[in-house]
Amino acid sequence: MTTPAVAPEHKTTRRKSSVVAAALATAFLTSMSLIGGQTPAFADDAPTYASDQEVTNAMATTDPVNSWESSWGYPTGLEQDSQGNVKVINSEDARSAYASKKDDGTYETAQESAEHAVKDAQGQAKSYADDASHDSALRESAQHLVDGWSGTTKPAGTELRQNTNDDELTGGQHAKDYCNMTSQDSQSSAGQAPPCMFVGYVTEKYPQRGASQGIMGEGKLTYKVSASVADEQSTTNGWQAGGKVTPKIVDDGGGTEGELNFTYSRSTTSTTKVQSTQESDIEINVPQGKKGYLEGRANGATYTGYLVVRYIDTSNQQEHLVAIPARAYVQAPGSSSPVTWVKRLEDAS
Repeated sequence: MTTPAVAPEHKTTRRKSSVVAAALATAFLTSMSLIGGQTPAFADDAPTYASDQEVTNAMATTDPVNSWESSWGYPTGLEQDSQGNVKVINSEDARSAYASKKDDGTYETAQESAEHAVKDAQGQAKSYADDASHDSALRESAQHLVDGWSGTTKPAGTELRQNTNDDELTGGQHAKDYCNMTSQDSQSSAGQAPPCMFVGYVTEKYPQRGASQGIMGEGKLTYKVSASVADEQSTTNGWQAGGKVTPKIVDDGGGTEGELNFTYSRSTTSTTKVQSTQESDIEINVPQGKKGYLEGRANGATYTGYLVVRYIDTSNQQEHLVAIPARAYVQAPGSSSPVTWVKRLEDAS
């Protein structure tokens, strides 16, 4: 059991409907989530669903996600551009995600939203720094996000990045390169990491990753499914942790795959790891008048918010506090299953 993330005090609102029409069937997640090493039972009478809301409700029961998330370092699950750097989204999208959760429902400007995100990140950093169970070097790293370094000029305010690809720091260094560094300069700072954190609100729950070809009833569909997890990295106590999930569906007509980079929530304990799955068989009986197919749903959610970065311009010892509008996919806290396979039946058109 994991400790839920401590979300800032904002009201919650209904998420936007999924881009994927008529979503997957998932209330049988407990039996159909392929947890590595297990052989799940795929009963022919396993539930099927016809609407996205039914699926979301079912998965919220078995693999709940938080309405707000934070993740340390440079999250693997950040959406990236073609060069592998953070994909800077429109600042209005980030403002909108935060505005819908603010107590009075509005942020007048994107700058206000970014400043609030910085406070959220610093609140999480203070909580981390005050917890003696964490690595001492990383506790100091977290404290730097709150109050910076000694002997430097403090930032006048939050620098909001609003242009595409505008993630460069002073000197042309990209946020990814900075946030992924580890200090090895001296005994006193060895093991410290740059103070970077993603914070955001959920904008899409359980995104689709992989779907089969469908058939019109009456008939039977047979699939082989699996999900591999790769490139997972984890330094101390959950700082900079994540990887890539590749769900695979194979039927008589061939196979389909859908990759997804994921990040662990800061609330996820160090013992919770997403595991690869064994290859398993699934059958779907399609009655007359229905269309049947199989879909894979990632066990997590996409969050929209900001990558908050604090750094020093060494040419003049000036600190900068930067908020970069971004999106990231975060694994459901406490869930070790990367994907849920869902039987779909809908009315034939």
